[in-house]
Amino acid sequence: MRPIRILYVNGGIMHRGGIESYMMNYYRHIDRSIIQIDFIVHGFDKGVYDDEIKSLGGRIYNIPVKSKDYFGNIKALKKIFNCGEYRIVHSHLDAMSMVILKTAKECGIPIRIAHSHNTQHLTNNCMKYLLNEYARKNVKKYATHLLACSEAAGRWLYGNKAYDEGKVKLVNNAIEFDKFAFNKQRRDLIRAQLGLENNFVIGHVGRFDYQKNHMFLLETFNATLKQIPNAKLLLIGEGHLEEQIKAKIKELGIKENVVLLGARSDINELLNSFDLFLLPSLFEGLPVVLIESQANGLVCIASDKITKSVDITKKTTFLPLEEDKKIWVRNISESKQKVQSREIQRKEFEEKGYSIELESRLLQDFYISLVEKGNI
Repeated sequence: MRPIRILYVNGGIMHRGGIESYMMNYYRHIDRSIIQIDFIVHGFDKGVYDDEIKSLGGRIYNIPVKSKDYFGNIKALKKIFNCGEYRIVHSHLDAMSMVILKTAKECGIPIRIAHSHNTQHLTNNCMKYLLNEYARKNVKKYATHLLACSEAAGRWLYGNKAYDEGKVKLVNNAIEFDKFAFNKQRRDLIRAQLGLENNFVIGHVGRFDYQKNHMFLLETFNATLKQIPNAKLLLIGEGHLEEQIKAKIKELGIKENVVLLGARSDINELLNSFDLFLLPSLFEGLPVVLIESQANGLVCIASDKITKSVDITKKTTFLPLEEDKKIWVRNISESKQKVQSREIQRKEFEEKGYSIELESRLLQDFYISLVEKGNI
């Protein structure tokens, strides 16, 4: 029996990001003899996951970016949707899933899944914001099924009424727990390699984008240095704001205290070297990296713009961004004084639905149920 082939649609290429991590975590653990996943990506550059996807039996369709070639984008979508091989399209573009699913509906795709990964539009451009807002208000017209990573993300994209009526299915951003469990030997080795044996290491993982609020992060870290002179900040990620971030580091005079590691494939290893994880994001759906950091046993400090449902281990402090940075500095300093075990029980993650081994089976069963109900 051939596997059911499902089309995932991503907003860019398959780079290292939270949404891509979500898709790959489920793809690696789903039974690919039953469910096979192919990927539509926007752009023609090679993604970091492309080779792995192909090795697992998946296909990658590169199509034009909509903002650069709208008609070419729609033409490419229709060509894929009309090939007759797909009956399920699962779009991960938040509000802009409207365009994907509208096109899929026009092509006769019977099962059209929208998935909310955020609680705000990923743009601060006024015109783009208005277009995204129009799409957000209309995405339900073209989706047959509504998914979200958290209640907050579901209410934002689909509205309170749809959520309260039980029309939104939550799919947790589950992870491979053992991969992220704390390892003292790896910690010592990595800190030695980076020259951090005698430092208090504050870490952040995230693309260099306004959503992640790096300017606030750098200013907070600068203030923290007055309290913790041996602090070091590790920034893992890349993005279009990289030059602005480097300029801010130079302006603050903290170049010797900040380590830029770029995009990395070994996040699970690097988390061992951290003493504290900071995530002052302006908004998030439910950040995968915060789940991973908790699995590593890290104390985490996050902005109160992030849903508190992400706090699995009860080691996360949520702080306001609007208030003086002194409250952030105080909490960072207090965390340094606390000696806490980094050992976390797998059972905590399983019980709260964040074990990928268990959650991938639930998603697989969901897809199968859609096929059986639709008799396709």
